[in-house]
Amino acid sequence: MGQRKILISYIFLILLFLTACRKDVPKGQLIQATGFVIDSVKNKKLSDVTVYLYGAHSTFYGVYYDDGPLDSTISDKDGNFSIKYNAEGNSVDYALAIGNVVYGGYTNQTNYVIDISHPIYIFDYSYQLTDVALKARELNYARVNLKVLSNPYDTLYLDVSTTYGELFLRNRFIGRSVDTSFLTRYLPNTTNIFEYKILSSRIVDSATMFIRRMPDTLQSVLKDTIVISKIINTTYNIPLKPY
Repeated sequence: MGQRKILISYIFLILLFLTACRKDVPKGQLIQATGFVIDSVKNKKLSDVTVYLYGAHSTFYGVYYDDGPLDSTISDKDGNFSIKYNAEGNSVDYALAIGNVVYGGYTNQTNYVIDISHPIYIFDYSYQLTDVALKARELNYARVNLKVLSNPYDTLYLDVSTTYGELFLRNRFIGRSVDTSFLTRYLPNTTNIFEYKILSSRIVDSATMFIRRMPDTLQSVLKDTIVISKIINTTYNIPLKPY
């Protein structure tokens, strides 16, 4: 039994060594991919989506696709995209993504976020990919009717986010009272959090690292536009909670 464990450990170390020693793609090698961007929930191709190319580096602990983005392209009206890139000689492999793989997938694209179950599409040490189905999620609209009768803190924030962090939008309102109707976005078919916050640096009755925040949970819906109506008598009554 002891010899078997030693053999398994030896094989594991060899595999790690081979992974860590993988050579960079030669400088000037053409890296190319064609495919389409598709919403995995709505099952529709998505136009005007920015597709990013990332490079990978190899360490003793594995391969990480977080170099870049090195290049980008945009899907056409039919959702199709094509990208070509000359290797810089510093990457062992490449991957496609629509978000920032370094910071957890966040994307500054107006209409789309990553598909959390398929955040990247790796080349897997190939130089050419065809018919890539790159997953993304299209955002829908939320019309918020917001009325705040009294806002002694002057500034109120409404943050829209999702459970797994694909989406984060911040809406800011200034004034001793608020009476407005506006459009924001939400991610359909998943749980969204609409959180009302006071982020004033000095709140006289707050403890350290406590802020006034009040989350409303929007459960999975798939409507093109939803309507949310919210009335807050006074933001002073928004509960103090840990930041």
